Amino acid sequence: MRTPLAWKNLTHKWRRLLLALGGVGFAVLLMCMQLAFENALFNSTVALVHHFKADLIVTSAAKYTIVVREPFKRQRLFQARSCEGVASAVPFYIETQLALVTNRNTREGVPIRVLAFDPDDDVLDLPEPGLHRDELRLPFRALYDTRSKTSYGIETPSRGASPRGQALRLADDVVEIVGGFELGTDFANDGNLIVSAATYLALFPQRASGADGLDDVDVGLINVVTGANILDVQRQLKNVLPDDVKVQTKEEFEEQEHEFWAKSTPIGFIFWLGTLMGFVVGMVICYQILYADIADHLPEFATLKAMGYRNQYFVGVVLQEAVLLSFLGFLPGLVSAQLVCLVVAWKTHLDVSVIDPWIVAMVLGLSVVMCIISGALTIRKVMSADPAELFT
Repeated sequence: MRTPLAWKNLTHKWRRLLLALGGVGFAVLLMCMQLAFENALFNSTVALVHHFKADLIVTSAAKYTIVVREPFKRQRLFQARSCEGVASAVPFYIETQLALVTNRNTREGVPIRVLAFDPDDDVLDLPEPGLHRDELRLPFRALYDTRSKTSYGIETPSRGASPRGQALRLADDVVEIVGGFELGTDFANDGNLIVSAATYLALFPQRASGADGLDDVDVGLINVVTGANILDVQRQLKNVLPDDVKVQTKEEFEEQEHEFWAKSTPIGFIFWLGTLMGFVVGMVICYQILYADIADHLPEFATLKAMGYRNQYFVGVVLQEAVLLSFLGFLPGLVSAQLVCLVVAWKTHLDVSVIDPWIVAMVLGLSVVMCIISGALTIRKVMSADPAELFT
C-alpha cells in the first residue's frame, strides 16, 4: 500500500495543521463575506422588481435604475392598453420621503420608501395588499414593511408586537398602519410603506400632475393576455409607444439594475477588490505554511531523491498538500462566514448569506487555486534538496 505522504506531512504536527487551517479559513472568510455582501446588494436592489406581478415593465427612457426619479406620462399606459395582446397596464408610484421619528431626546427624519398604487390593481405578489385592500382605500392608511430597520420606532413581530394600529409621521401628515408585509431593505432604502394612490397624492401634492394629479408615473406594469407571446407583445409596444419610454421584460429590468450597481458605481469594484485581497492574503498564508513544512522535511525529501524518486513525485506531493489544505480550510471558513452573515443580517435586515451555490462554488474554486499557486511557488524548495548534503 502506497504511503499517503502528503497527508502524513500535513498531520505530522497537529498544532501546525490547526494554525494552517485557521489561516486558510480566514482567507475563505474574507472572500465569502465580500461575495455575500455583493450578492445581498444585487438581490436587495431587485427585490421590489422581483415582486412585481407583471410580464413587461414600462419606464422613462431616461431611467437607468429604479432608485432615480424619472417619471413618464400615464398616457403611455393608455396607449399600451390599445395594443393587441395587452391584458392590463397599470401605474406604480415610488417616493422616498423623510419619516419623522420622535425619540426620547431628539426628533429626526429617517428616509423611507413609499410604494403606491390603486388597491384594486393586483400589482405585487405579496398577499398583504390584497388582504388589506378595503383598509388601504381609506385615506392615510398604510402597510409597513416589518423587515424595515428599527430606526422608525415601529414595533414589529420580531420585537414582539404587530405594527397594526401604530402611526408614522410622514410629509407633514400622519399615516395609520393597518398591517405589515415583508420586502426588506436595500443599500438605498431603510424601510418601505405601501399606500393607495389617493393617499400618495395627499401626502405628496408636489408630485401632482394632470387632471387627477396622478399623471406622472414611475413604473408601468403590463400583463399580457393568456397565451400571448410576451416578446411579440413587447415588440408591438416598442413600435407603438414613443421613444420617451422603454419596454422591458422583468428579466431585462433586473439585469439593468445589476449592470448599474456592478459597473456604473464603485460598489461592485470594491467588493471584487476585497475578494482579490482575501485571495492574496490566503495565498501568502498558504505559501508560508507549505514552505515551513517543506523546510522541516527537507532531509527526508533528500533521502527520497537519493533512493531514486524523481522530481515529478515531489511536485505531486506538494500539490496534494496544497489541495488538501484548501479543502480542509474551506469548511471552517465557510461556517465562520455564515455566522458573521447571520449577525450582519440581523443588524441590517439585508439578506446576507454565503449559503448560495454560486458563492460556495466560487470561493471553493478560488481556495483551491490559491493553495495550488502557493504550492507551485514552494516547489523550488523541494527541488533544492540535495542528497549529497546528507553525507557532509
